Amino acid sequence: MATGHIKPRKNLDGSTSYQLVVEADRDPITGKRNRYYKTVKCGKRQAEAELRKMIAEIEGGGICAPSAMRLGDWMDTWLTTYLPNIEQSTRDGYEEKIENYIKPNLGHLPMKALTPKALQDWINLLIKEGKSPKTIRNAYNNLNAALKKAVILQMIPRNPCEGTELPKLQKYQAQVYNVATIQQALAAADSLSIYLMILLGACVGLRRGEMAALRWDDIDFAAETLTVTHNRVHTKNAVVEKAPKTQAGNRTISIGGDVTNALRDAKEIYDEAAEKPGFRDLGYVLCKEDGKPFHPDSITQKWERFVDKANLPKIRLHDLRHSNATALIAAGVSAKVVQHRLGHSDVSITLNTYTHVLSDMDEDAANKLNQSLFSTAMPISHPPVTI
Repeated sequence: MATGHIKPRKNLDGSTSYQLVVEADRDPITGKRNRYYKTVKCGKRQAEAELRKMIAEIEGGGICAPSAMRLGDWMDTWLTTYLPNIEQSTRDGYEEKIENYIKPNLGHLPMKALTPKALQDWINLLIKEGKSPKTIRNAYNNLNAALKKAVILQMIPRNPCEGTELPKLQKYQAQVYNVATIQQALAAADSLSIYLMILLGACVGLRRGEMAALRWDDIDFAAETLTVTHNRVHTKNAVVEKAPKTQAGNRTISIGGDVTNALRDAKEIYDEAAEKPGFRDLGYVLCKEDGKPFHPDSITQKWERFVDKANLPKIRLHDLRHSNATALIAAGVSAKVVQHRLGHSDVSITLNTYTHVLSDMDEDAANKLNQSLFSTAMPISHPPVTI
């Protein structure tokens, strides 16, 4: 006998929808009870009526034929049943792609009606609507993963994503500040928080979430090191602090005397502010005037306003991190060391991200080699006239 319940869920626009959850027969592959999910935007009474209708359809065999299940309902089932332990921020991203890009165009279709042609038409529609190649690929990847699972569960004979063509990604070329511009930005900083954003981004190489979560206790002034242990991110419903996604993200790096001294000066300013009434001493390096931590989006907005006001070249906040890595590689620091400092899980990420810098260094290396081997005092010999 099938049983079920409803769960209210807050949508991104602030409205409320209800997730219908029905437990029925056991899955022949996993041995666990099958759960069926459906999301409806309506009042509680109508959601309860939809739940009763859903239970009746399942018990009557209307939903038990997997290929007859609507894609939108399967996407809900896939996300809830087969991805129960993913990070909340990752889940929010999946839900956003499903609700905004998959369900509006494909959600009403029975899974048995999905064909490569139907999915190609969907991809082409997103292109026509002006969606970026990255957005389209992210939505496609969610759909492809869900349909791969459906094939494994013998719900559909083959994955209709096979044979579709995706728009080519246009690789973002990071805009970076050189040393002179970094120094100019530090000199133009009109608040301690802006100064620390530049220092931690361009001179240390931290990500936005790492800046936002950094506390004074993470800095060892005597050893001149800084330890990254948390990442401050926003989910659909709250701002949370969590450990880095990979082990490499949890790292201790040397910051040198100059950066240490600059941070020591900043700590003195922080300590003075902490003595004032109304200041909450929570220990955040990057904080508001009352000591509370910034919302991650507020950090980006504050940076963008500063760049306009200071008439600096417009770059993203994350490009401060790229500026740091570019300066390290251009100075001859090995890719493996840069990988560790940036917290990349694999050195290939570092190499692939900064190929343009390595290409410039390759040309510079060739020129230096030529100057070393074939100086004007000993020019390069002409080749022999015979083979």
